[in-house]
Amino acid sequence: MTSEPTPGFDSFVTRCRYPGRGIALGRDAAGAGFAAYWLTGRSTESQERRIIVGVDALDVSDTASDQSDPLRHYTAIIRLTDRIIVGNGTQVGEVAGDFGGGVSVWEALSRLEYEPDPPILTPRITATATVTGDEVRDVILSGAVAHPRWPNTAQHNMFHTHRLEVGQCHAMTTYNGDTAAVSTSGQPAAVQVDALWPTLAERIWDNLDPALRVAVAVVPLVGDLREGRFIGVHEPHIHAGTGRSTT
Repeated sequence: MTSEPTPGFDSFVTRCRYPGRGIALGRDAAGAGFAAYWLTGRSTESQERRIIVGVDALDVSDTASDQSDPLRHYTAIIRLTDRIIVGNGTQVGEVAGDFGGGVSVWEALSRLEYEPDPPILTPRITATATVTGDEVRDVILSGAVAHPRWPNTAQHNMFHTHRLEVGQCHAMTTYNGDTAAVSTSGQPAAVQVDALWPTLAERIWDNLDPALRVAVAVVPLVGDLREGRFIGVHEPHIHAGTGRSTT
C-alpha cells in the first residue's frame, strides 16, 4: 500500500483561509527542535492582541485595554525543565500545573474540554514533548473537540510518536475553513520541514491572509524563548526579566 505524501509546512499553513490558531512541534532541516504558534482573528477584539515573550513562556495579551478575556488572552507556550507545552488557551497553564503535580501526560490532556464559545465550540489544541538537546521525544498532540453527534461531550483527537526525526513536524489548527462559515478542526497532521526554523516565522506570516493574521512566533526548544522569531500586526513585546513573562 502506498502512503500519501506528507505535505510541506507551507502547504499546511495555506490549506484554509481561516485557520484560527495554529501550533506545531518539530525538528527543522538541520535537526534543531522548534515550536510554532500562529494567530488569526476575524473580529476587532481578536485582532487587538500581541505576543509577550519571556525566558520560559509566551503570552497572548490584549492591546486595547487592561481587561482579560480567557478565550483571547492566555499563555500559549510554557517551557518547563525538560518539557515544552504549546496550545491555544488557558489549558497550557493548567497542563503545566498538572505535570508539576505528578499527573500523567495522558490524564492531563484527556481532562481538557473544548472552548465554551457556542455555537462554534472551538477545539482546545495542545502539543507537548520532552526535550533533551536536539532530541524531541514522547511527542503528543491533542485536540479536545465537540463530539459531532453529542456536542455536549468532548472527544480527544490524540497523536503520539516516540521521537521526532530530522525534518519531522506535527501541527494542528483550531479551524479549517473560512470566516463566513467557521469549520472546526483540532486534528493533528504530519508536516515536512525543509528549512531552518528561524525562516519559518516569515513563511507562516506570508502564507496567512493579511486581513486575518495577527501574530506568529517560532521559538527554539532549547535555550531562551526570547531568541525566537516573532511577527505581528502589533509589535511583539520581549519581556526583559529573567522569569516568566506576565500580561
